[in-house]
Amino acid sequence: MSTRANPTIIGAFVLGASILLVAGLLLWGGTGMFKPKYRVVMYFDAAVTGLQKGAPVLLRGVRVGEVTDVQMRWGTWLATVYADLEPDTLKGVRPRDLDDALQRVVQDRHLRAQLRMQSFVTGVLYVALDDFPGTPVVLRRLDKDVHELPTVPTTIELWTAKVEKIADALAALPLDELARSLITTVDEAKRILKSPEVARSLKNLDGVLSDGRGLVRRVDTLAANVNAQVGPLSSDVQATLKSAQATLAEAPALVAQIEPLLASLKKSSDTAGVTLEHAQVTLAGVDGTLNQDSALGYELVKSLQELRETLRALGSLADYLERNPNAVIYGARRPAVNRAR
Repeated sequence: MSTRANPTIIGAFVLGASILLVAGLLLWGGTGMFKPKYRVVMYFDAAVTGLQKGAPVLLRGVRVGEVTDVQMRWGTWLATVYADLEPDTLKGVRPRDLDDALQRVVQDRHLRAQLRMQSFVTGVLYVALDDFPGTPVVLRRLDKDVHELPTVPTTIELWTAKVEKIADALAALPLDELARSLITTVDEAKRILKSPEVARSLKNLDGVLSDGRGLVRRVDTLAANVNAQVGPLSSDVQATLKSAQATLAEAPALVAQIEPLLASLKKSSDTAGVTLEHAQVTLAGVDGTLNQDSALGYELVKSLQELRETLRALGSLADYLERNPNAVIYGARRPAVNRAR
């Protein structure tokens, strides 16, 4: 005879298996229920339409937590957003040091929270943590039990503010008066363009342009004639310059030849002077023997005087050539240079 199963025992077994299954799913199934969390709060001074519980919190595009609650702080009109950060996703910092680490990055790296759109179609928002240099640290300190992250306006808010400023500036413009003034200006321009004076001015302008084109053609013809005459003249001038350069190039060699000649003439003059002095001494000794009244003495004195004059002339010639070396080429007077007419 078979024994009947006890329903109580079977129910307890099934209940225990279910509890173990649920615990395993929670622990190893990736729900993160038993993972450590770090709670933060953020205050936004704008509408948070599209931000819901479970929205991701991204740090430079990496999911580091999720939104857990969205509230309204009565009397301040601030949207209060609570989120849980997952310390396991923040490598390099221990969970117990996360308070100090967040304070450092807020001060040093200008870490701020900002609302951004996940999709322009659905309008769903998420919380982005990023660096915003040059932005102030604004802390509300309304919940002192939770670490607060400073926030910055969303990109949509910034563009909305700019559009509102542009709209206000346009609204302040006297558009009706500007439109009437523009219509009046256009009508006046039409009247002036259709007036006979403008038509005559255009005809006169056409005549002036025709005369200007004729003048330009005459100037071109004159320039061509000048170029035709200047070409041969330029060739002659170039040939003359080349000839002058060749003559000047030969002048140093000619001067180099004259300098030895001048030195030789000066040396001969000096030697002749010494000889004349010796001759005078000799004549003074012979003077007692040869009387000046005699024929031989008279001829000798006359010859010596002519020799002295000759030597003096040679000395003067040597001095002149030393001062004017070009005299050997051009003579005592330099020929006049033929000037081009």
